[in-house]
Amino acid sequence: MRTNQKQLALSLLATSITLAFAINAQAAPTPANAIGPQSASTTNAPTRDNSADPGSNHQPKAQATLPTIVVTATRRRESLQNVPGGVTALTGSFLDQIHAHSFEQFAPFVPGLSYESLGPTSDLIAIRGVTTGGSQLSSGIGMYLDEVPIGASTPFGLGFQTLPINTFDLNRVEVLNGPQGTLYGANALGGAIKYVANAPNLNDFGALGDFGVSSTAHAGTNDNADAMINIPLVPGKIAIRADGIQAFDSSFGNNILLNTKDQGSARTIAGRIQVLAQINPDLSVNLTAYSQNIHGNGLNVDFRNIATGQPVFGTYQQEYSLNQPSDSSLRLYSGVINWNLHWAKLTSITAYQIDHGQYLDDLSDVYNPLLAPFFGVQSYGLFVRTNTRKYTQEIRLASYRNKAFQWLIGGFYAHESTHELVNLQDGSNANGTLFGYSPFYGVLPSTYQEVSVFADGTHYFTNNFDITLGVRYSKNRQHYQQFANGLLVVPTNPALVTQENATSNQSVATYLINPRYHVSKNVMIYGKIASGYRPGGPNFVLALGHGAPTFQPDKLWNYELGEKATFLDDRIMLNADVYDINWSKIQLTVNNGGVNQIENGGSARIKGAEISAAYKMTPDLTLTGSGSYTDAKLTSAVPALGLYQPGARLPLSPKYNFALAANYNFNITNRYNGEFTVTDSYIGNRTAGYAGSLVSPVYRLPGYNTLNFDLAVFAPHGIEVDAYVNNVFDNVGQVSAATTANEYDPTAPVPVTLSMPRMIGVDLKIALGNPY
Repeated sequence: MRTNQKQLALSLLATSITLAFAINAQAAPTPANAIGPQSASTTNAPTRDNSADPGSNHQPKAQATLPTIVVTATRRRESLQNVPGGVTALTGSFLDQIHAHSFEQFAPFVPGLSYESLGPTSDLIAIRGVTTGGSQLSSGIGMYLDEVPIGASTPFGLGFQTLPINTFDLNRVEVLNGPQGTLYGANALGGAIKYVANAPNLNDFGALGDFGVSSTAHAGTNDNADAMINIPLVPGKIAIRADGIQAFDSSFGNNILLNTKDQGSARTIAGRIQVLAQINPDLSVNLTAYSQNIHGNGLNVDFRNIATGQPVFGTYQQEYSLNQPSDSSLRLYSGVINWNLHWAKLTSITAYQIDHGQYLDDLSDVYNPLLAPFFGVQSYGLFVRTNTRKYTQEIRLASYRNKAFQWLIGGFYAHESTHELVNLQDGSNANGTLFGYSPFYGVLPSTYQEVSVFADGTHYFTNNFDITLGVRYSKNRQHYQQFANGLLVVPTNPALVTQENATSNQSVATYLINPRYHVSKNVMIYGKIASGYRPGGPNFVLALGHGAPTFQPDKLWNYELGEKATFLDDRIMLNADVYDINWSKIQLTVNNGGVNQIENGGSARIKGAEISAAYKMTPDLTLTGSGSYTDAKLTSAVPALGLYQPGARLPLSPKYNFALAANYNFNITNRYNGEFTVTDSYIGNRTAGYAGSLVSPVYRLPGYNTLNFDLAVFAPHGIEVDAYVNNVFDNVGQVSAATTANEYDPTAPVPVTLSMPRMIGVDLKIALGNPY
């Protein structure tokens, strides 16, 4: 603990010294095209030099005030400071500055955002503590790529897993604190995350190459090569924008049993093509094709003692008896039509996606305590392969504001078809069988169909005071089949293929009440009462199972007060909120007769506060900070989890987290400019599992701190060189843990996912024309 406090103090000291140096240097002349400093949660993408002058550099021009961020959180384009709710926007420039290529690298800079790493190909994400941890089987947030919801909506499509989206050529990432049930629908009870890509530029040619190499302590060498080109095919009318992404991330996991290193490494290949056509001044069509593949090799964990938290074999050391490869891919095709009808705007979003994922988990520590008395000690691997095909269609009609009122109405349709294969293998045998049979082999086809209608309206009582009311009504129908055989299905006849069927029909309404009062031009206060839900559905079933055939939606109500303000001619921004969430009918994963099923049980209350601030001290120096407090606890007993008293803390969410950033621009010579960025983040202590539970035993994750430095030099001919150090002190942060095996063997080592060690790297960017 003292070591952590000492390192935290050193981090803060280093930040202070950096700021002092930057302030001291203000007397230096300010270049005309110095970069506009970026904030983790409060600034928009910078306005870059649009000229194609080969002698110019592409550093953003200095600004005397904080730029305005435009977001689409309310399904309308408006200033972040005007949105009556908690929203964080991470701009593309800020993501570049912190070298955040994926979710795990930018998550610490979003108040209230936490996650559990499920390997290099997926994460389990929570906003404001709305999660039940690693046993959760469907997502509690909505995930969007531009306007399209991505990922499966049900447990059968591994809906709890979130594919990491590469951030190259993104305009911004929006994190919308939940619930977002009225505008974003199913699964958004905790909130939503939107990855917003840069749109094609209809007027200017642009190209960008980004090439990087880095070295990770205790691991190896990383590399990336990304490229983008934007071509106006018919200037002002039609343009195409294409991206290509290739990245390799090494890792530090060392399997001492199999003598394999680099466990947790990943190779990413992705690409995007967009075609934007401005048919006439009122009508545009944007067509997009996106592809991403991630191949993972093992897990970036070490094994720790559940009582002491100390490494069992040494830091970064693990002992799995099986290799654990993983693969995930996304193919997404979408078309967005925007039509200005002059009295309203019509938007249509049509999309089709194919989500594919497969992995092998070493579950020897789970099954050996159960099966070793009968079959001896074996290596058990669970192989899972899913393929989900999802079609979505959304239509919205949004009025323009008249003197007293504006409205939005819409409809949404989704159809998902999932094919899942589950095979529990005996890894000790080459063919994976145990006495000639698979312990469990199942083919699980399922379908999900949803129809929703939604509307909201805002009445402006005065120029300063308005209230928005919203409602959404959703119906879903699901069908699930299970074809299974094996020793765990019918022990007396393992070759017999059993068939089970289950169907569910459910409907849910969600609501929004959102008053807003502008105290002055630059100060707004708001209140928010909102609800959200996560779909229920048919259950996993087996002849040995004893649970309910279906489970119900869980629901959530949020009561929130907040303020958003700017001061000193928009040089200071201060946003803050407090909230109180009541979560009921929580979906829990429980073991019934040897089968994991979902039951509704228990309730929780989550109280919290969030703050973000920015100060444009000079045109060249910006300071930003954000923080959150989250108190997430069960308010009822949950016998299914072995909890017979209320009060247990919900997993994964830190009680406290904060992030600080400073960005300083300076002149080197007449044509060369520089930018120095320092960021510091702290993630507070968390739990995996529940204190007092024998079904989901608790492991306590201590807080950790990460300090990063980045120095960029902008040269003529569109050249930028970045040198950076992430995790300067090489801290070993414990990100998440899985205590599944400890239900069966209380002394089993706990696999703990660790943060990335110190990384030192260099990036080279080459820009042509106007790539931004």
